[in-house]
Amino acid sequence: MENKKSINVRYSNRPVKVAFIVPLVDDNITQWILDGIFYEAYSRWGGTKSLIIPFSNDDFISDRYLDWLELYDADFVYSYVDLTLEQINIINKKSLPIEMIKHEIHGKVKRWRQFIPSWPCGFTPIRAISAINSPYAKYQDWSNANQPNLYITQYYENDEYRFLPDNFGISQGGNGSNLGRPNTFGTVCYCAQDLPEYNNVGNERCHSLAALLDKLAQKQVKTFSKLSSIHASTINQPNDYEWANSFNLFVGDTAADRLHFWNGRLLSENSERHDFSALCISREHFDDDKFLTSLGAFLNAHNFKGHGNGPHSLKLRSLSLAKEDCEQLAQQLQDYTYSHVTVPNNFDSLALPSEQALGSHYGLESGKARSLKVYERDHKFVVDEVEHFKYLTPDLYDFKSGQCVSNLYIENPKENYEVVGGFNDWKLPRRLEVTLAFTKNRAKVSRHGSISLIPDAPHQLFNGIAQHELTISLFTPDEEEVLRCLVLNNFYKMRFECDMRLQLVTDKYYDLELSDKGQKHRGVISLFNGELSHAGILTNSYWRQIVRKSIKSDKASFSLNKLASMIDQNPPASLAHITEQMRFDNVRDTKRYLKDNLKDTIEYLVHQGALIQEYRWRCSYCGNENGLTLDTIKLDNNCSICNKLHKTPIDMEWKYKVAPFITSALIEQNGLTVLWAIDHLMDVFRHQQAFYLPEINLFKSRENNDNNEIDLLAVIDGKFVAVEVKLSAASFVNKPHEVTTFIDEIQRLSPDIAFLICEQYCEEPADIDEYKGKLEDVIGNIRENVPNVEIKVIVASEVDSFTAVPIELGPYGARTYAFFDRLGE
Repeated sequence: MENKKSINVRYSNRPVKVAFIVPLVDDNITQWILDGIFYEAYSRWGGTKSLIIPFSNDDFISDRYLDWLELYDADFVYSYVDLTLEQINIINKKSLPIEMIKHEIHGKVKRWRQFIPSWPCGFTPIRAISAINSPYAKYQDWSNANQPNLYITQYYENDEYRFLPDNFGISQGGNGSNLGRPNTFGTVCYCAQDLPEYNNVGNERCHSLAALLDKLAQKQVKTFSKLSSIHASTINQPNDYEWANSFNLFVGDTAADRLHFWNGRLLSENSERHDFSALCISREHFDDDKFLTSLGAFLNAHNFKGHGNGPHSLKLRSLSLAKEDCEQLAQQLQDYTYSHVTVPNNFDSLALPSEQALGSHYGLESGKARSLKVYERDHKFVVDEVEHFKYLTPDLYDFKSGQCVSNLYIENPKENYEVVGGFNDWKLPRRLEVTLAFTKNRAKVSRHGSISLIPDAPHQLFNGIAQHELTISLFTPDEEEVLRCLVLNNFYKMRFECDMRLQLVTDKYYDLELSDKGQKHRGVISLFNGELSHAGILTNSYWRQIVRKSIKSDKASFSLNKLASMIDQNPPASLAHITEQMRFDNVRDTKRYLKDNLKDTIEYLVHQGALIQEYRWRCSYCGNENGLTLDTIKLDNNCSICNKLHKTPIDMEWKYKVAPFITSALIEQNGLTVLWAIDHLMDVFRHQQAFYLPEINLFKSRENNDNNEIDLLAVIDGKFVAVEVKLSAASFVNKPHEVTTFIDEIQRLSPDIAFLICEQYCEEPADIDEYKGKLEDVIGNIRENVPNVEIKVIVASEVDSFTAVPIELGPYGARTYAFFDRLGE
């Protein structure tokens, strides 16, 4: 029994990444939205890494935030604003989240809790409390080996007293009470002094923010914000030097101050070395000497940021106060802390990463990767627990509930191709529907072309004990299945059922199939052992003319001398690029090199079945033209008509002709130009992850009586590409129906890039300028009709490699290598 080839699959687990879109208006609604976001994010593992994007009714979202969103690569985009169809499309193209969620409020808006994010059915994020036993949950200080496990909570409403919920988080999340657990952790609750004793609010009560800051300074209490951030370093955020080299103190309680405090912390907090890197406080806190004294002690204990051996640096920032006021407050605070307090010139700048930070920081998310071998086309496996669960003792196993996100890297093995020291992983276009070819799980394509998905959680209890195993359903599709997901309606609509992007769904195609031309194209490639680049030999300027001469006459054949003479006919100027690139001394060496390479190439093409090697003779009796191939010739041969004997001469001359299958496949409906177009695109991008389907029939409905045809659908460098190929631009622009059909195809397919590739502008050189202008007008019209698709035009006659004598007529063999050996002597 033949063993199936295994597929290598690697995955790594990480927290979910969320980008919130909020209206930046200084009113109760925006303030309550931030209350809800902060409350939830601090209770979620990795929640402090969430990105908050301000939205303006006038300006939408600025390009700099969209660039940040694109590189952040959110799993969920959670919007608190209504978005237009165009805005949804922009966000989707930038981020492609697993789901785009609109926050819904039923009934009248009354309180901040109505704005706590609500996750889709079937998804529960892992809580930050699950990291409570991690060694990183402790203050990293050798002198505090036995630290109290007390966590700050608050009894006051968050929208009335925001200092603690904004900066540290005050809830462990979940639906239960916000209390500790015996022998594990306790809570110290900020509450009113007159709160009755029968209100159980935790292990300890505290009635002063100053006292809580003192406890934080002395490392006697801990924060949920710390639990939320540890073991979450796999979520990349740009480490911007301007923000990271100082502790940032935001003064002001406007929505803008609070939002930029949150995002500013993302720009400076990318390691687990610093417990705190920013605070946001109200202007009124500067009127409280006790608070300032405790704030100074907190900064002295936790601010270690600065330049070299100088004092630790603290930058005071505000979007609501004037610079003079900030400088006065900085001078006031300086009396309470050892940190050097300054007001930078950009004290009121938005918390946005610089271009340098965006360009240099973001790379592949690195986490501990697990690897497995998959043999079946349909496979299901259990995901390993997230790393920090190993610290939980059995009595805390209920903290293991919730789902992570798994980054999945799936090998796409190709014939005759090996990656040294790595794997040839799928690099997919950023379309949700393409994930249906690989998994049933909720999934997306990351900006790196791999799949990020949410493992499925169990829905039932086993013997009353919650089951925590998470599972991934995995398929190993072929390349055609992947392209079908991109093209067909039933795949396209399934991923958007409960999503803001549902309104983006448009009609695509009912079905597709390879046409007869496409099957013949595959036949040509199979002659070359599936190597497109080898089949592309037939499209270079030398062999192209041989193939085209063979089409005009099915008896066309060429002697070796005739084929070599075609090299001699080239003037020195047309061979100069070869002489220069190969560093030959003169054009004679260039021609010798090409002739030796020609013999190697002929031999290769004969062995691949693309050329037929024949000995031909004319019967002296009946005049019949006889032909014998290398494997049928004998010393004594008979005429196929009259049977007259013909003895093979010792000085016979071989003739070479293009195989009939090749001429049939490459000339019908312009197959030679299509082969060149495919080879050219694949060669330009030079990515082994590229794959394609040639010459496809696209069916609009079950009846199949109103179809489109497309010459090429491909995925190249993670881009979905559609290509229409014409022998000449004139044959396209002179037929309005062709243009209309192309527009309809592109509107339905919605590729990332649509190519129109023509071999030439027109047949008559005198008409070239005319058709250049006509083509430009037609392409302008196409771009107006499909504004969201990049339209590119390639005219082969303007491509040097198409018209010039090829540097290599084909693969090197013994003769070519012998030429180089002689040249070096």
